[in-house]
Amino acid sequence: MEPKYQRMDGADFYEKLKTEEQAREWIWKSRFDGKDFVCTGCGSEEFYQYQCDPEVRKCRACRLQVRLRVGTLFESSNLPLLVWVRAIWWAMQGKRGISAWELKRQLKMRSYQTTWGMLHKIRRALRNRDDRYQLKQIVELDGATFGKREFPHQETVLVAIETKDWIDEKGRQKSKAGFAKVMVKPETTIYAKRFTEQALKPGTLINTDGALCYDKIEGADSQIMNQDKDVLDRWLPWVHKFISNAKTWLLGTHHRATSKYLESYLAEYTYRFNRRHDPNSLFHRALTACSLASPMTLGELCG
Repeated sequence: MEPKYQRMDGADFYEKLKTEEQAREWIWKSRFDGKDFVCTGCGSEEFYQYQCDPEVRKCRACRLQVRLRVGTLFESSNLPLLVWVRAIWWAMQGKRGISAWELKRQLKMRSYQTTWGMLHKIRRALRNRDDRYQLKQIVELDGATFGKREFPHQETVLVAIETKDWIDEKGRQKSKAGFAKVMVKPETTIYAKRFTEQALKPGTLINTDGALCYDKIEGADSQIMNQDKDVLDRWLPWVHKFISNAKTWLLGTHHRATSKYLESYLAEYTYRFNRRHDPNSLFHRALTACSLASPMTLGELCG
């Protein structure tokens, strides 16, 4: 069976996406699950295309006008959609992501602030996409401090990650990491409970390290670590690997993230982690996430 998404290198991508018209078509299809049009009023797929305004399509059945940017990440932006689609593609290339300075260079933009804002809007869309999912079955839960002590930007992050058992080809039982969720909040009973209520399905078994903040959480099964690495690796094999790799990713690409925007950077890392087994789909799924994301302004991101 041919895969739904095929990975494109830079030459392929720029060959397939040269014009504003092509960018519009990609976004129309991303909004409507591969279709050219689906009326948001009646569901009809038949439409009229306005020649004088190519970002507007009119339903043939109910005459409703659907504007391409309205209700999407691109609504408040005056940038060409070609620039946006290319920005999303660059943001999803490589395991390390891309910095705002590098994106500015690749897109040949004049303003660093503009490319910075684009990246943070994209990250917000990725976070909103992951917010739809809840973890289930067996989940590892722990907190970690991000940021160096010498800088006033340290933040505590709650991390939950599914752990799944499976049998390899030789009949040996092993475990693997599933979907992950993060919340940038202190490791306290109040926030831990709020996090699990939002991120986990009811009935989920939660493995923790025995911290007092997890005692009153329904489904929690704690085991005291006493700094024993063997116990830690056996009881929480994935959550600490996720935390360690996330810190390395932040330092490698972004050098350091201020506490104000840490959640945004972690949203991108988590989105990548959750789709690590299907890298070919990363750009296509991110484009869909941005096409379906609610409008947001730079002021909202900085507020």
